[in-house]
Amino acid sequence: MSDLDDIRLDGLLATSARRHPSRPALTARGRTWTYAELDRAVDGLARQLRSAGLETGDRVGVLAPKGPEAVLGIYAALRAGAVVAPLDVADPPVRTAHMVRGAGISLLLASDRSLEGCRRAAAEAGAGPEPDEGALDHGLHRIRTLAPADRPAPLPAPTDRGGYVLFTSGSTGRPKGVLLSHANVAHFALWAAAELGLTETDRVGSQAALTFDLTTFDLFSTAAAGACAVLMPDVLRAFPRDVVGWLHDQRITAFYAVPSLYQGMLERGGIAQDFPASLRVAAFAGEPFAPRPLERYLHLLGDVPFYNLYGPTETNVCTYSRVPAGWTADQEITIGRAVDGVVVVDVLGEDGLPTDGTGEIHVAGATVFQGYLQDGTLTDPTRTVRFRDGVARRAYATGDIGRITADGRVFLRGRGDTQVKRRGHRIDLLDVESAVLALPRVTAAAVVAKDGAHHGEIWAYVQGGGEGGAAAEQSSEDITEEITEDILAGLRGLLPLRMLPDRVVLAAALPVNARGKVDRRALAARTD
Repeated sequence: MSDLDDIRLDGLLATSARRHPSRPALTARGRTWTYAELDRAVDGLARQLRSAGLETGDRVGVLAPKGPEAVLGIYAALRAGAVVAPLDVADPPVRTAHMVRGAGISLLLASDRSLEGCRRAAAEAGAGPEPDEGALDHGLHRIRTLAPADRPAPLPAPTDRGGYVLFTSGSTGRPKGVLLSHANVAHFALWAAAELGLTETDRVGSQAALTFDLTTFDLFSTAAAGACAVLMPDVLRAFPRDVVGWLHDQRITAFYAVPSLYQGMLERGGIAQDFPASLRVAAFAGEPFAPRPLERYLHLLGDVPFYNLYGPTETNVCTYSRVPAGWTADQEITIGRAVDGVVVVDVLGEDGLPTDGTGEIHVAGATVFQGYLQDGTLTDPTRTVRFRDGVARRAYATGDIGRITADGRVFLRGRGDTQVKRRGHRIDLLDVESAVLALPRVTAAAVVAKDGAHHGEIWAYVQGGGEGGAAAEQSSEDITEEITEDILAGLRGLLPLRMLPDRVVLAAALPVNARGKVDRRALAARTD
């Protein structure tokens, strides 16, 4: 057992509350909480949850807008011994219900502003028209989705004492709950705080949704260092110039975001003309950074370190690289080396053996998750792999194709499955396809990521969708706005905004390959 096995995420907050009681811990919606204030509030909420019947190992969802209520709910559930799952209020209730059922969540925490949405999600999950409900402090409410007798069986150690769940897109049309132990997340949080040099004087800008794994840095690395987490209002994310202004106004010193946000600030936010003077360290993750904007950022940042962090939700960050100041757009960019002494990264060929060429990236080590929560139970997709050093380890196959050099640097080469990245979110195209197929009168569908001029866009090719269940052969110019909007309207009730197709194309039939299967490569290459 390592020392990290005894570290709890809520314990990082408690430790900083003892060391820096009067330091700012959280700033949101015009209010700043000191570490002492935040820790006392978390203690009080945790006691209320226990008094209301929460048991160690229960699974709790926090469905609240990003703000102090959500942060308090997450920390309080952790302190009460729960496995906690942040949920997005912007997701359709039916999708939230899939997450509640799939993860075996027995209790939802909602803020005043999200209470009605929480009730709808609970009803969709089968809690009944009048689920057990009660008010808590700080504008939070609890809604029980499962009777005590219906709670799922306790999870195996170490998550029988609590943990963290983040959801990813799944090929079956149902989100998968990535189950992480306290130690899984704490290992990354402590490493990142040390590597990026966070101290109690830092103001960490938190721009991502709490359902996104980037925020494990915002919350827990910040708490580990005794720094202040500054929550950016969600509405600003769509307005890069306002994000730049917020960085200035809040005197942000450390910032971690997806490349698409950095590029938006460069192209439409004016950051090149008005660079935040307070920023002393920055990092990006979630998707590739376009080479030329990355080169421009390196010139803007000067001596400010800029980190490229890589890792799927199942492993959090497992490789890192501080982008060299002299890097230029004509050079290949590496995702770096394995996190020091903690995570082992290798590329394996189809034979399951290490390769000196390209292969699938496999990860082993302290940050690798416990497994997926689906249908209320835990399934572990990892397998034992013998790495190039001869040691057999429990490893997760990322689906990313890469190349590893003799000195341990890893270079990405794309994906080996149907998953894509959009604004940092991992999306399984089969998840989107399942939603399209669930619509009335749709008889067949294929969802692809576009190449060429429309590179990166998600298009849905649909057979059916019109009156009578069939559409005549049409070019994209012939598709009526009424039919495509009807399909998109149906998808808005099933999918979050980030997963909606950029375009819907109706067809009398979908092309097939020599094996009789839908020819997705041909669809991806079509210009329509």
